[in-house]
Amino acid sequence: MKSFVILSDLVRTRPNRNAWLVFIVSLLITQGIAYRIYTVEKENEFLQVKQEAGHIKNKFESALYQSTNASRIIAFLIERNLIDTYFETVSEELISQNNLVDALQLVKDNKIIKTYPLKGNEVTIGYSVLRDSFHRKEALKALKRRELYFEGPIKLKQGGVGIVGRLPVYRNKVFWGFSAVIIRKETLLHAIGIDSTGKNDTYSYQLVKSERESSNSDFMFNDLYDYKSGIFYKEHVKIGDWEVYAKLNNPHYLDRALQFSFLGLLFSFLFTLFMWHLSVQPQKLKLLVEKKTKALDRLNRELEDRAHELTASNKELEQFAYIASHDLQEPLRMVSAYLTQIERKYFHVLDENGKKYIYFAVEGAKRMRSIILDVLEFSRVGKYVEKQEKIDLNQLLDEVCMGLQKTIEEKRAVISYGVLPEIVSHRYPMLQVFQNLIGNSLKYCEGGRSPVIRVSVVRHHDEWLFSVKDNGIGIDKEYAEKIFVIFQRLHSKDQYSGSGLGLAIVKKIINNLGGAVWLESEVGFGSTFYFTLPYKNDIQNKSVIA
Repeated sequence: MKSFVILSDLVRTRPNRNAWLVFIVSLLITQGIAYRIYTVEKENEFLQVKQEAGHIKNKFESALYQSTNASRIIAFLIERNLIDTYFETVSEELISQNNLVDALQLVKDNKIIKTYPLKGNEVTIGYSVLRDSFHRKEALKALKRRELYFEGPIKLKQGGVGIVGRLPVYRNKVFWGFSAVIIRKETLLHAIGIDSTGKNDTYSYQLVKSERESSNSDFMFNDLYDYKSGIFYKEHVKIGDWEVYAKLNNPHYLDRALQFSFLGLLFSFLFTLFMWHLSVQPQKLKLLVEKKTKALDRLNRELEDRAHELTASNKELEQFAYIASHDLQEPLRMVSAYLTQIERKYFHVLDENGKKYIYFAVEGAKRMRSIILDVLEFSRVGKYVEKQEKIDLNQLLDEVCMGLQKTIEEKRAVISYGVLPEIVSHRYPMLQVFQNLIGNSLKYCEGGRSPVIRVSVVRHHDEWLFSVKDNGIGIDKEYAEKIFVIFQRLHSKDQYSGSGLGLAIVKKIINNLGGAVWLESEVGFGSTFYFTLPYKNDIQNKSVIA
């Protein structure tokens, strides 16, 4: 009664009823598939064994029929009364040409009168073949069929195990005896490709006379008695009334079916558990969604507040940067101007150290002004008010080279860019990018070497891939990311001038335009700067605002 109550509770609620239904249906499906696997795999393995049994039968019959000609030739000698003259000569020739025949015999009436080769077979001479009831029975079958018929496997009189084929011979229409061929067991097994144990990794074999299958005697392989169990198939060989068995050593059909059955049971259980879990989730999900919705509303309000604060902060920072850069330039100009006046007015009064100090102060003011201008330029990156337009890169690079003409001539630089495509972007930022990259290639070149700079553009899927390659001093791989950081320099100001903002500006421009920039370089072998920009088919009328 208690079990019934528990079962009733298990199926009372709708999720539980659905779970039980899912379990039963999935279990029926998976076990049905497992049974199908069982039958299909068993049939496949049976067909495999059947094919192997047929293959062994064909090789067995082929080996036996090869001895037919030898027995017929000996029979011909008997019929023509030539046996005394030619038996040894012809037998020698036949055995040398047929490696499946171990010996030839003449059985006149009931006794063996001749055998070849004689050596090792002497004991068979005079042996009465039909004295044994089983030998007589097998010989009478050959006589009844009037064709070659094999007996065996039997223990041979001369030792060992083999089979004996007897062909009835008639002289002047009167029964004379038999022309017999002897094939030893090892010769026969070698011919049909079976090991002396009757086994290999896949199959076991057995050859037995049809009428003696129920007994355990006269098997070809005496240690193999279970040849009729499991997956096996037999073929009949008429020339000796043999049954040739092939048996699969390790059938897998049951293992595979059981494996899938177990997996099906496990799947049914897990799938049922999953479906039950899904069936009880709607209410939980509803409560969770309500809770998350409230949390998201609260977070959205917080994000909006933070966005307003960041917008105000950014505006203040931009205004501060603009004012600071402008307000700082005026004092620097005054310092530079007054220092220049002092140097001019008191040139003859100042000693060498004084002139040097004034020079350093003026140069520092110039560098400070350059840094302020670069910072102002960096803060403006992404603040594009002009619309995007089609840009002829050839004209753009011509303009860049014109602006750098003095440096190009001084360094005897070679800048090549072939015929470049038109792209859709903002003109001034692209001009800045190429000015900075080509300017760096001109700057960072070893003394005495003329800079060689190659600019190329290819379309790669949905983006443009740009490259600026030079033969300059190169950059160590460990600094490939550092050089794009603001104010990062790899050399002192005495070696190469600059504020350390050029590549930072390039990266910020490319990122704002939706692309990426990176470097491939090796010290002493130049550098190649790559950057990508989205491919656009038409002109976008919207400005890009950072």
